[in-house]
Amino acid sequence: MSNKRSVVAVKVYPANWKHRYFKEKEVYELPLMKHERITEFLGTGRKPDDGSLLIVLQYAEYGSLHSFLCKHTSSWMLSMKLCQTLSEGLSYLHSDLSSNDMHKPAVAHGDLSSSNVLVRADGTCVLCDFESSTILRSCSGHQLWQDHFTNMQSHPRFCTLNYMSPEILESFVNLRSSSFLLQGDIYALGLILWEIWMRCFDLFTGGDVPQHLLPYELELEANVTLERLIFHVSEMNRRPSIPENWHAYVDWMLNISQGPALKELLTDCWDHDTDARLTAPCVLGRLISL
Repeated sequence: MSNKRSVVAVKVYPANWKHRYFKEKEVYELPLMKHERITEFLGTGRKPDDGSLLIVLQYAEYGSLHSFLCKHTSSWMLSMKLCQTLSEGLSYLHSDLSSNDMHKPAVAHGDLSSSNVLVRADGTCVLCDFESSTILRSCSGHQLWQDHFTNMQSHPRFCTLNYMSPEILESFVNLRSSSFLLQGDIYALGLILWEIWMRCFDLFTGGDVPQHLLPYELELEANVTLERLIFHVSEMNRRPSIPENWHAYVDWMLNISQGPALKELLTDCWDHDTDARLTAPCVLGRLISL
């Protein structure tokens, strides 16, 4: 018998956060949910002293993507690896799958941010933190979407503020369609791709790589409030700035500038019009073609 021990991550929920705990546990326990781009769920537990609830997960050596980007710059190849594996995870999460009498409905993450993505030792991303997620099961009267939206209105910290899409900021969503939740994830995905590329030293040839900032921290001078975001993102329809340096980067294998393609991909993710945004598989396809 092997005595080898493994390092794991343990997420602790206070006893009065049962709703969030059970919501995340429900997502992890969905059929067909196990995937290499989603943090592996290992089990649950409870602390005997204070009743805190525990979710045991696979350990990611670099921690959150946010922490990784704060500490590290990356090459074009590593940046693309981070972007592609992140998009693979979201594409799988959004997929509706059936196999051998098992069914995984589509799941909207609901709080996608660089803090809710982990980076493993091999430079790949995995999704985590599903306490704000919505399992997109069909139901009569669209009560599921109504409940989800009511929850967002009742709890202003339900989503990470910087990544809230224009329609969520404006409280203008189509409750007859589940797609608005998936489209909100795509908006956030575009912002995370921007964060990754802003730390890619190959895209800043001849210049310094900026320190890592969350979306809109530069434009709003780190004073990111709901009111200022509504004005900047929704009313002015502005997005994070894309540096001119990117246009100078030429892929030496293809001998083409990647800057225009990066800009087009980002703008197609964070478009104000939800119907104009790409799907997660389309984002992945675009990234693979770069």
